[in-house]
Amino acid sequence: MLLSREIMVLTNAIAFNFLLCLFPLLLVVSALSDQLPGRRAVGALLVLLQELIPFGRDTLAESVRSLSRLSKGFEIASLLLIVWGSSGIFMPVEMVLNKAWGGGRMHREFWKSRLLAFLLTMAGGLLALLSVALTIMARSYTKEWPILAGLGVKASALSLTCVLFFLIYRVIPDPPVGTRVAVKAALWAGFAWEAAKYGFVFQLGRMNLQAYYGPLAFAVSLVLWAFVSSLVLVFGALMAPVAEPSRR
Repeated sequence: MLLSREIMVLTNAIAFNFLLCLFPLLLVVSALSDQLPGRRAVGALLVLLQELIPFGRDTLAESVRSLSRLSKGFEIASLLLIVWGSSGIFMPVEMVLNKAWGGGRMHREFWKSRLLAFLLTMAGGLLALLSVALTIMARSYTKEWPILAGLGVKASALSLTCVLFFLIYRVIPDPPVGTRVAVKAALWAGFAWEAAKYGFVFQLGRMNLQAYYGPLAFAVSLVLWAFVSSLVLVFGALMAPVAEPSRR
């Protein structure tokens, strides 16, 4: 199923639109993070992003700092890009989950699909803000309990990932997916995604994309990581079938 032609086409569409939507979303999250108490929100956002995007640390840090400086005045344009890019992500997500869980064709109207995609993207942004706040709290104990603080940051990122997977599994597909199945699929996907992260970083170091793509290597790495993450999304759905064959 993961290597089928239809799944490959849909996951590639998800990966491309992820790149289109990522930086406008980061701009909005960065602007909202500045409203959190204290002056460590940007640093906490970087730590969280390094757990979610485990490569290109320096490039990512420079991008976030630039977005923080440019965030004022660009929120409306960023929201418009998020509306457009998020629908490009979640419409193929709906199709790929329907394929994995045996649902029908995508039947939502165009504006309903875009509205649902925008709401889920905003929910992801709010969860990211919550994770930033938790990361700030965990990093405040770095001097006293450095190991505990590091585990807290990783737990915050993993929790964010599992909750996002749960929301997608519970809301997006056409076949009715119960909470229990969505939780099971989200746990499969969350821990598989955590394992895939280390394998991807190891393989990325051997691919030497800089030699092939030059300054575009970071963007190519983002697309590849989004592609791998979308395969993990399908994997989680396949590991938690909606109905057992014996009960149909």
